[in-house]
Amino acid sequence: MPPQENESVRLKTEAGSAEYAAGALRDVRTAQEQARLRAGLVPAWYGPAAAVALTVPTGVRVWSHGRGGQATLIGLVVSLLGLALAVVLARAARRGAGVLVARSWPARLWRSRVALPVVLMAGALAGGLCWVLGGGQGAAQLTAFGIFGLGVWAVCVARNTAIRRTLAEPA
Repeated sequence: MPPQENESVRLKTEAGSAEYAAGALRDVRTAQEQARLRAGLVPAWYGPAAAVALTVPTGVRVWSHGRGGQATLIGLVVSLLGLALAVVLARAARRGAGVLVARSWPARLWRSRVALPVVLMAGALAGGLCWVLGGGQGAAQLTAFGIFGLGVWAVCVARNTAIRRTLAEPA
């Protein structure tokens, strides 16, 4: 009888080890998924900063239109600074989330496949409506870029809310 008892103990031990390994693998996958979700969180300051980075250069460009000389140069410099600020903000947001490897452009566009067209359409419609109502080119541009900035902010808030909700759900 002793050989059968040893065989039974061995089988129970192997089954326990397999269950333990399966549980550990599930824990690793859960941790990876949570880390991926946390990396997708955008800092709270990112939305307002992106809105400012989109709107202020447009305002300066509208102000400089038709003034010539130094105003045109100032408008160009502020537009370039706004573009540089957008790049710096994106990099700072990734670093703040602990993500040092940037997503590819196709991956970024796929992630924004719904939000990007909606924000662009809303800005274009608002700018077009402003133009039709007699607001002029400058007012239409400011309206469109203001809506773009607010849209980026709204997308950041909505994405963070969805991620936090998912992280709060029990695994």
